Amino acid sequence: MCGIAGILAGAPGLHASAASAMGVALAHRGPDDAGLWRSPRGDSAPVTLVHRRLAIQDLSPGGHQPMQSACGRYVLVFNGEIYNQHALRGDLERQGHRFRSSSDTEVLLQLLIRYGTAALQRLQGMFGFCLWDSHEQRAMLARDPYGIKPLYLWQGPGGQLLFASEVRALLASNLIPRQLDATALAGFLASGSVPEPRTLVAGITSMPAGWLGEWQTGRWQIQPHWQPSYAPGLLLNRGDQIALSRQALAASVEAHQLSDVPVGLFLSGGLDSSALLALAGGQRITTLSIGFQESAYDESDRAAAVARYFGSSHVPLQLDAARASELLPAFLAAVDQPSIDGFNTYCVSQLAHEQGLKVVLSGLGGDELFGGYTSFRKIPRLLALHRSLGPSRAAAACWLERSGQHQRLRLAAFLCGPATAAAAHRCLRGIFSPGEAAVLLRHWGLPEDAVSDQAFIEAGNSGCPTQADAIAWLESSRYMGQQLLRDSDTYSMAHGLELRIPFVDSQLFRELAPLPAPTRLARGKKLLQDAVPELRQALPPAAKRGFTFPYGVWFDQPGSLLQPGSADHPLPPLPTGLDLQPWPRRWGLMALRYWLNLHLGQNLIGKI
Repeated sequence: MCGIAGILAGAPGLHASAASAMGVALAHRGPDDAGLWRSPRGDSAPVTLVHRRLAIQDLSPGGHQPMQSACGRYVLVFNGEIYNQHALRGDLERQGHRFRSSSDTEVLLQLLIRYGTAALQRLQGMFGFCLWDSHEQRAMLARDPYGIKPLYLWQGPGGQLLFASEVRALLASNLIPRQLDATALAGFLASGSVPEPRTLVAGITSMPAGWLGEWQTGRWQIQPHWQPSYAPGLLLNRGDQIALSRQALAASVEAHQLSDVPVGLFLSGGLDSSALLALAGGQRITTLSIGFQESAYDESDRAAAVARYFGSSHVPLQLDAARASELLPAFLAAVDQPSIDGFNTYCVSQLAHEQGLKVVLSGLGGDELFGGYTSFRKIPRLLALHRSLGPSRAAAACWLERSGQHQRLRLAAFLCGPATAAAAHRCLRGIFSPGEAAVLLRHWGLPEDAVSDQAFIEAGNSGCPTQADAIAWLESSRYMGQQLLRDSDTYSMAHGLELRIPFVDSQLFRELAPLPAPTRLARGKKLLQDAVPELRQALPPAAKRGFTFPYGVWFDQPGSLLQPGSADHPLPPLPTGLDLQPWPRRWGLMALRYWLNLHLGQNLIGKI
């Protein structure tokens, strides 16, 4: 796990200062080593590659990056982990290659040299990388199937390409105009995170998850290298389905423990993280949890009980509003792209860092893979409601809009649009309705036509064979992919911590996808419970809770520094009549205001 950056072409005299600044901006991602490579003078395209290393596999200098091939033709900068590197290494050794290190970076380098873009189909892991071919003067950049690892891009007017693991690193180059993308801002207001491929900075985009790009002499082309595939349903009896799932899950957890340093686990006390602990072998792992005084949010007793059952070394943290207030300024300074979430990951990652850990597992992705969210039931109901109202939808929407209540406003917007799973998903997961987002933009003097439904209405994945699969892919690609994964990377790496996600794995998906959707996505994550039956003894039955903080309680405490709208953390100017009761709205607006001021030097000014 690392931070990478690079400059392809452009004025050579600007490379040194820009690369140095980007490296400094990425230092928190890789505190163990720093590397820089510049192309020789005389090359048609001047190239500079930057790397900051968090040493996880092969702690020796053999894993130093940028890594150059023995022949000198190829140079690689790579952020991530290749979990099947030992199998790939063995294949390459049988073909005659002799390795100089035990690093997965060298395995990836040799695999790309030998197979080109076809190498991506062989990888099990998370990655964002750039491979430079000095003979062809060509670069290949790619991002892993789910987008666990970030990769941001900026194209200059003359064909120059900059890339980095964080938006802030690109801005640090001082080669990119600090201009707001109003359409991205509208997307943030609608969804609570910035929808890819846009960012809040005009011109900076995110490489889509599962895509690769090639750059040569100023020309940039991208294409997908991975799409979810659903093979025909396997005709297995229930026992075989459970056995297959157990085997696939155990293999993924084992692969994600590949490390030359100790591995920890975020243990919430819920089903997903507890299943990982059961499959990982509790006595070999350190577990970490966060508890609260507010009993409605506190699962620390459950987490401690699970840790005792499996014999892990357990470290709890008790968090209250006062301690959260102390952590908030550093959290806001760590934001790379604002969202309505992420503070939970930041806090538990700091705890892991304080325990000396560099790698942790997370149960993120279990709800998407096994149908745990209420959206699997609510979206079909919304679609049925849309159909049943028929021509009276407009009247119903008009009635709902009169209330001004946030959920009713989003429902009204859904009824006025198409009956698609993506539109219903937006209704459930959205923050501000399109009408509210337009009012906010107009109040801030920004073009309200930046609000567009198109990015939200398009189907999540046309290849999904069932409605339940379509919902699962929407949760995976939108809510998880564009908020949870992005936040998890940013706030774990803020503490020099590698976060691994065994449920979010293309190999695991490939093995489980052939199971019929009613089995794989059965209510209550029944398949996961049956595949890890020891949880029934370790984990007392309880209603599902997310890993949520008691923000609403904290916000309402008089004098709380955590309260958005206070003198310490003011909200941007807002129009009257806006429903600010939901805490995600207040949190998101606070984070947005702070980010725009810090990184773009822009204050949102309301019209009087």
